[in-house]
Amino acid sequence: MENMRSFHLFLLLTAQASAFSIGAIKLSQLADSKIKSTHSHEMVADPALFIRGGGEVLSTLSSSLQSGPTGVLSLWVVATGIVAPLTLYRQEWSFTIGYGFSVMALGIAILNVFQAAATTPLSGAPLYLVTSIIFYGARLGIFLFFRNLTVKSRREQMKKIDQTPRLKRLPMAASVALFYSFMVTPVLYATRVAGGSCNISMAGAGIAWFGAVLEALTDGQKFITKLGWDQKSFVGPTGGLFRICRHPNYLAELIFWFGIFVGGAPSFGVTSIASIIPWVCSSLGLLGIYGIMMGATKRLDAKQKENYGGQEKYDAWRAGVTSAIFPFKTVP
Repeated sequence: MENMRSFHLFLLLTAQASAFSIGAIKLSQLADSKIKSTHSHEMVADPALFIRGGGEVLSTLSSSLQSGPTGVLSLWVVATGIVAPLTLYRQEWSFTIGYGFSVMALGIAILNVFQAAATTPLSGAPLYLVTSIIFYGARLGIFLFFRNLTVKSRREQMKKIDQTPRLKRLPMAASVALFYSFMVTPVLYATRVAGGSCNISMAGAGIAWFGAVLEALTDGQKFITKLGWDQKSFVGPTGGLFRICRHPNYLAELIFWFGIFVGGAPSFGVTSIASIIPWVCSSLGLLGIYGIMMGATKRLDAKQKENYGGQEKYDAWRAGVTSAIFPFKTVP
């Protein structure tokens, strides 16, 4: 899998944060007098306690998303709820389908919480940012799921990857979910600021939507072109958006997340210690996806050159499109 190695590098950073988060949650549970006073046999005897407990968890998550320094941890809980079961089913889905659907779920969670809590519905840049990640995540998750069903080589690749025992996949899933939460952090903070439609935020939302649509178009062009591909002879795409650079879908991914960062940045603040959280988390998310996309581009470029170098169609396309990911930047 192209992106796994780059993710492993980032996991070294997120694993420590995950461990700290889990420890903090356990300490808070021990400190809660209600939990201490509730015996296990009472919980079994009274199912209403489970319902009430679930309601308290949802209320806590909702309050945490609306304000306070633990909002990112609440995003992490939501993302883990999506990524973990998908990773248990297919290890690769942690980085593919789980990626798309967890981003979608985070957007839906943010939208629901703030639409319900606000005296006026979300509008302007915050609304555009939230809907952009819902569209982006849903489109990507559905596309990757459909691709896995229809492309035989992808199914075979997933079978080879599914070697890790299922329970041992959970730490990786939790760390990856934290990374996705970092990436979505700018949207959370943008929705917290009433009237957050400043010019910079609006520009960021526009950039994000442009990136999301561009990636949808490039993914679609590549998928349609390669239907029935035998993997031995090079089969485009070589025209259209693939004249801009050799991997415009990766470029679109970077444009999207850059727009998300720009759109949320005005809401981070710079005058309090609490402002460190969104700056650090959002920056880690943006730098992480940048590193992943650059690494994936480099590996795919090398793989294509090794597999198709010498084929007339491939050599002509590569000679004409000298940029790997950033237009106007020549990469032999």
